Amino acid sequence: MMNAPTIQYMLSDSSVFLLSPWKPVLLWGAFIAWAWLVSTKLDKDVRYFNLNWKAWNGVHLSAGFLAIIIMFTAWSFWISLPVAVLVLILPVLVYWRVRNDAVPEERRYILSFSKDAQAAHAKKQAKARQAAAIQFSDVRGQAVSVPGKDEPEFQIYLQAEDVLGPAVEQRATRIDLLLADSGAAIWKTVDGIRTKHGELTTEACGHVLNFFKQIAGLDVSNTRRRQSGSFSMAGPGGERNVHLTTSGSSKGQTASIEFNREEQRSINFDLLGLLPQQREGLDGLLEAHDRHGIVLITSPPRQGLTSTGYAFLGRHDAYTCNIKSLEYEIEGWVDGVDQVEWDKTNPDVDFATNLQSILRRDPDICLSCDIKDADTAKIASVPGRQGPLIYLTMQSDSVVNAVKEWVKYIGDVDEAVKPLRAVMNQRLVRKLCSNCKQAAAPEELENLKLPAAIGNNIHLPVGKVRVKNKVEDCPECLGTGYRGQVGVFEVFFIDKEIRAHLRGGDLKSAMSQARRNRMLLLQEAGLMKVGMGETSLDEISRVFSSSRKKEKSSSRKEGAKT
Repeated sequence: MMNAPTIQYMLSDSSVFLLSPWKPVLLWGAFIAWAWLVSTKLDKDVRYFNLNWKAWNGVHLSAGFLAIIIMFTAWSFWISLPVAVLVLILPVLVYWRVRNDAVPEERRYILSFSKDAQAAHAKKQAKARQAAAIQFSDVRGQAVSVPGKDEPEFQIYLQAEDVLGPAVEQRATRIDLLLADSGAAIWKTVDGIRTKHGELTTEACGHVLNFFKQIAGLDVSNTRRRQSGSFSMAGPGGERNVHLTTSGSSKGQTASIEFNREEQRSINFDLLGLLPQQREGLDGLLEAHDRHGIVLITSPPRQGLTSTGYAFLGRHDAYTCNIKSLEYEIEGWVDGVDQVEWDKTNPDVDFATNLQSILRRDPDICLSCDIKDADTAKIASVPGRQGPLIYLTMQSDSVVNAVKEWVKYIGDVDEAVKPLRAVMNQRLVRKLCSNCKQAAAPEELENLKLPAAIGNNIHLPVGKVRVKNKVEDCPECLGTGYRGQVGVFEVFFIDKEIRAHLRGGDLKSAMSQARRNRMLLLQEAGLMKVGMGETSLDEISRVFSSSRKKEKSSSRKEGAKT
């Protein structure tokens, strides 16, 4: 039971509270400030991060009711006010702690003065990342920090995006950069077509190239030595692994950027583009009793030579065969194949010696990439028809020139011809876009006057589609009418009669015999692709007319030398 002094004290305090003009202001000011914070800030925050908003709203409402009870039932105003404020603030502090543990670092609330700079930097980086379209990861797989908008490196980052981003969205497989005193140039390659790609000043291009070299783990200061590295990128065009190769000369620096290089090189043998009659002759090489000799795989530069070599290795059973390869640079991986990269830094072992070492281990199948010297050719020819099956890739513009070059490397016609099983030459042609290609009308077929033997499934490139009665660029090929590439092959199989002609130095008769054996020339194989609906007559004309121009140019150069 309360005594008289206590009751008198409570009444006196209540009367002071009711009569004082500023105590209600303090009381309701604290409550209104708390209500504003919870309803306008915390409620939105808890809903945005999906942190069980119903439970937190219940906690805050309970704290509010408890604070009101304390404010109006406590004995003293000076005791009730701080206790009520503490009751209101305590759930806010708890929510702060729980929230910071659940949200990304750059979205956390930090009041510690020692961490203010870190928090500001994190928010700055977050804003910079939002402004950047591409996230790069370096050679170690670590994300590359996006510079702040006010830093000079930010402009370089954006220029690097401008070089790679649009190219990826346009389905480019490769970008080439040339950095010289006279200026800078950038090209992109889409489905084998090389075109100009954007413009940068010499200084800007140099900064961008140095940025690429840095994240690829290359020596930025070395502008002459050939270097290779890799990094990755993720953006609107998807994720890409990027392979960077740089080199320099007296003319300046060059760089090639390839997207998903390993994926490009990994093509199934069935998808190369060999015609049924060509595959039939090559299938015999799968049999163990006939798995001997040399197959020369040739093409001009950038015509899929390495991919074809890998595809030929991949068609053999790696579980029952001992398969090895020797390469100047491993550009892709073939399951089950022991792939060896020649160590060019070792002066004691040249490429030919390395190949000899591999052949001494008695492989069943071997691939030697990019034959370009007589020593390597002679080492490969030694096992002959009794040794392993050896695939040799070599740059050449035709089967005839490949045979001539091979004989020249060996130095003896008989020794050169003895191990040969087949000589191939190839080109890459663009495939018609399956989404927008159109079958040729009967009158168009009649005007073309093509041989009936090539087939009648002839289609034309369009590059347009109709969407809601509106003609637009095809989203698959981006308006070109083509998407992807396929190989066109000339396969020169060497039987006893042809080998006899070659040994006699009569290449012309050897080719005539091959034609009697129904060998398809490159152009004929290309026309067969047209008749199958894989490519167009215009594309075949483009590829082989440019090839003829190059052949005439090289012939003139040889004539000038002689």
